[in-house]
Amino acid sequence: MNARLLAAAVWGSLLALAPACSSDDDAAPAPAACTGMGGPVAGEADTHCEASDGTPIDQSIGLCRQDSGDVGAPGAGGAGGAADEEYVVRYGSSAADDDCKYDTSFTNDCIGQNTPVYFDLTLKKRAENGAPATGDDPNSPEIFLDADHSHISPSLDVEAPEVSPGTYKIGPVIFDAPGRWVVRFHFFEECSDIPEDSPHGHVAFYIDVP
Repeated sequence: MNARLLAAAVWGSLLALAPACSSDDDAAPAPAACTGMGGPVAGEADTHCEASDGTPIDQSIGLCRQDSGDVGAPGAGGAGGAADEEYVVRYGSSAADDDCKYDTSFTNDCIGQNTPVYFDLTLKKRAENGAPATGDDPNSPEIFLDADHSHISPSLDVEAPEVSPGTYKIGPVIFDAPGRWVVRFHFFEECSDIPEDSPHGHVAFYIDVP
């Protein structure tokens, strides 16, 4: 082998042993899959906004009134507190609100104990052919254990920006114990809940936390 061929062979061997250079375009590691079994609880379909003959009940929405002493708000303790009034908790991740004003649905992050969770909640006006309910800031959900309403979520500084018309990203929400929780969303809380057509609304869902 002549000197030129020998040099080429040695240089090729060195290149093969050198570590490959990393690139800024290398794909980032994929996030860990959600392995928990937490989330909305399957159950009977929500039909409280259907008349006995199957006709939908659609409550129209009027102007927002702010009557003194009756501004809709969650229970004692602010965000996370459990209200004293009785209400029905819905199964699944979609239902009409308690007063049949809105169709509500949500998606959520992977749910685990002491892990920040965000809910993407969508509001649509039932009496307006599903028009998005825009301009809200539903940042005060009630969150508590179903078996112990005095055990409320330690969530602090919950925000609810409107990320697209009628869709709000609510969180971070913290579930600090395993079990079945209730998450009750409130809408247009600055409006009085007295008028039947008030924009104020609310709906509650079961959430299981592994």
